[in-house]
Amino acid sequence: MALADPLFLSSSAALSAAPSGQSSTLATVSVAARVERLETLDGFHRVALEGWARAGASRVLFALPGKRILVASIAKDQVDTLEQTGELVDADTGITWNRMRIEGWIPEAVAEPQIDPIWSAAWTLFAERCTACHQRRVPDHYTANQWRSLIKVMGPRTGLPEEEQMLILAFLQHHASDTIVLRPNTRTGAVIAPGR
Repeated sequence: MALADPLFLSSSAALSAAPSGQSSTLATVSVAARVERLETLDGFHRVALEGWARAGASRVLFALPGKRILVASIAKDQVDTLEQTGELVDADTGITWNRMRIEGWIPEAVAEPQIDPIWSAAWTLFAERCTACHQRRVPDHYTANQWRSLIKVMGPRTGLPEEEQMLILAFLQHHASDTIVLRPNTRTGAVIAPGR
């Protein structure tokens, strides 16, 4: 099977059941999430979204197992539409993580073919707004899960809208000390180590 085209969300968006703003919402997809474009129709992309869910808690999908980097929140009545595509047991915690997949439609306007412009916008916001009260912190100084806690407290103090706070959080989490070496391959989505 040929690989689909990767796309990255420039803002959070609804994943809909059909290419229309009137169809049911399957999930809310987070800013900077990676999806695979399967087709385009009438201003919408049909995409496949994959993420990791803790066994028994499939409504929240994360970019990596054990890292709270939000990819999507699945609508309560749509959990049955998820397809399990893999499983991993964390050797340190014994927690089982399931790789889940869902397909749906997103507006063409929120999809970028490259992540770099999204990270550039995040860095600009971070550099401008997160240094008003203190020295800028280096993204890899904290873990992905620590950044989530820090932004929860500090984000509202920036005066930025929640969507921009979530963009900064996604950038920091993807460049954190425990994820910088576990970057998903932008073409296949597989987790790769540096230099490969």
